Amino acid sequence: MARPVIKQSSVPLTGGFFMEVANTKPYFKAAFEGFAGSGKTYTSALVAIGLHQKIKSKKPVVMFDTEKAAKFLKRVFNEAGIELLVKESRTLADLKESMRILRDQQFSDILIIDSISHVWEDTVEAYKRKANRTHLQFQDWGILKPMWKAEFSDPLVRDPYHIIMCGRAGYEYENEINADTGKREIYKSGVKMKVEGETAYEPDILVLMERFEEILGKDKKVYRQATIVKDRSTLIDGKTFVNPDFTNFEPAINDMLACPVKREMVEMDSSGLFKTEEDKRDYVRRKEITLEKIANELFKAWPSSGASDKKQRIEVSEVVFGTNSWEEIKLKGLAELEAGLDKLKTVIQGVLATEFPDKVKSKKSGDEHAS
Repeated sequence: MARPVIKQSSVPLTGGFFMEVANTKPYFKAAFEGFAGSGKTYTSALVAIGLHQKIKSKKPVVMFDTEKAAKFLKRVFNEAGIELLVKESRTLADLKESMRILRDQQFSDILIIDSISHVWEDTVEAYKRKANRTHLQFQDWGILKPMWKAEFSDPLVRDPYHIIMCGRAGYEYENEINADTGKREIYKSGVKMKVEGETAYEPDILVLMERFEEILGKDKKVYRQATIVKDRSTLIDGKTFVNPDFTNFEPAINDMLACPVKREMVEMDSSGLFKTEEDKRDYVRRKEITLEKIANELFKAWPSSGASDKKQRIEVSEVVFGTNSWEEIKLKGLAELEAGLDKLKTVIQGVLATEFPDKVKSKKSGDEHAS
């Protein structure tokens, strides 16, 4: 079988704007969603311990604990010889500070958040108190969602450490008309993490945890099951694991940690794409100045009001701007006018050199003598 031909990189041709694909985010970011008792916290702890051992971290694991559940994990962390530190809180302000410490002070390699649902609920309630509302109004989401994205979702994705996030599950509901009764009925259509709409899908892996009981018959048992709802590596996407542990997630983790590359991300500022009233006024001023310079160049070359000079100004305007109408020239955009001004100066010099070669030659000789 013939080996595939790899084309030579075209990166040098782009001046560094485009770069070859590389693992610039070698961090495991995962979300575990599920109803109470489904094993989210315990499974996230097992994954954190396995990850800590894999990367040979010497730092403590940090847990942002909204449920006072960290104490139940003390035994498994002690058995693994890993220090577990906790911040008990439900506020976004405390979570933001926890993430800042890990980001700026490199205090820990792994952060467990349990549960992000409580942080979101507290954030909504804090906003309602601030806005003096009992219920959110439509326009409030235009404030809450961007704030949540800036203060949590963006750092979640970009921060340089591993994050394992747990969240309570809730049912999604839809409605349809019953073909037999003709009545509209509401039904459960799926399961979704109780948090701002897009948050659960921000991490690279999303896991649905479920609890099952088999209490009939002789072999009674209770077990937990993990279903991989999303996996960017695709290595375990869609798979189901019973009583999951670190080894089940290890293929995806290996892929996410492989061949890390440090690279500064340079982004252009898009604020200049938005035009303010001041921008508009500045644009108008610059356009007026450019039009004045165009008129001055024409009249400086042919200053009289006689027919000959007027005819010359019109002909040059047609060559440069494609029209002999000053009003039509005024309608052109600033960029076109600025380019036209440069072209106009060149055209005028060419015309004058043809009409008055002695003057142009004399001027050049004077310039050379002065130099």
